[in-house]
Amino acid sequence: MNKILTQDEIDALLSVAAAGGLEAGRQTSANALTRYNFRRPDRVSKDQIHALQFLHERCARNLSTSLSAYLRTVINLGVVSVEQFSYAEFLASLTDPTAFYALAITPFDELGAIEINPSIAFSMIDRMLGGAGQPMAQNRPLTEIEQNVVDSLVKLLLDGLAEAWKPVTSLTFSIRARETRPQMLQVVAPNEIVVTVVFDVKIGDVRGRINICIPTSVVETAGTHFAHVTQRQRREPSASERAWLDENFGRVRVPVVPLIRTRLKASAVLALQPGEIVSLPLAADQPLDVYAGGVRKLTGRLASDNGRLMVLVEDRCTPGTVAEGA
Repeated sequence: MNKILTQDEIDALLSVAAAGGLEAGRQTSANALTRYNFRRPDRVSKDQIHALQFLHERCARNLSTSLSAYLRTVINLGVVSVEQFSYAEFLASLTDPTAFYALAITPFDELGAIEINPSIAFSMIDRMLGGAGQPMAQNRPLTEIEQNVVDSLVKLLLDGLAEAWKPVTSLTFSIRARETRPQMLQVVAPNEIVVTVVFDVKIGDVRGRINICIPTSVVETAGTHFAHVTQRQRREPSASERAWLDENFGRVRVPVVPLIRTRLKASAVLALQPGEIVSLPLAADQPLDVYAGGVRKLTGRLASDNGRLMVLVEDRCTPGTVAEGA
């Protein structure tokens, strides 16, 4: 026998079913929830961040060589971090006053930025003007002349940055504007997400940082090209770097030794007396090898001049053979 439900009973059943379905929905949603910060969305994947880390570590090594040759002192660069922040957070992390530049990134319309901490900016200026590279005791804004000096250093940094990005995409970085107070130079909207690269710089006893801001659109456009970044590539030195290497390594003294070997029994060596002659396994007219710094570099023949024994160089040989015991 079927029972006819009243309106109150129907409403009660519907409310119970609705409550049970809502609770089940809540449990299902709770299991699938992922926290997301809408104020700082992640627009760049972790794989791309790792690729950017590798790319700029290679950039740091190359810039260490370029800046050392340019300033004629030892400079060490290393990547501290590669992260994504809002532009407002990036500005909040900078020193004020400082050396701040807005960058044009061709072929993109968006601007980037680079900041050089005052500690190393003044140290580089002092080095370029003939000093020992000492920083300023008191932080102050750069003068117009000092900014012109820093401009040449920034251009060198941007050339190294463009060289590092070549395996990913062809970019050209150039100075669009400069300021000593970062807040006075509008680069992107405050809430815009950017990728920040922080370099640690050491010049003698002076330490500071270089901060680079890259628009996420540049990283997003590169896309899958970051897969090729991890492939190690050899960079040819520039003309100035090669001249610096030739000038400085050319002054290094290298031992040059004509090598003639023979074997004697230990008893024969112990029995040797002054004036005795040791026979060598090389005829006087046969060529011998000449080693420079323990590496086989030349071939020549024994010769004499005014009673002095010498080696007449005949040919240059392919390097690679290392002398025993070198």
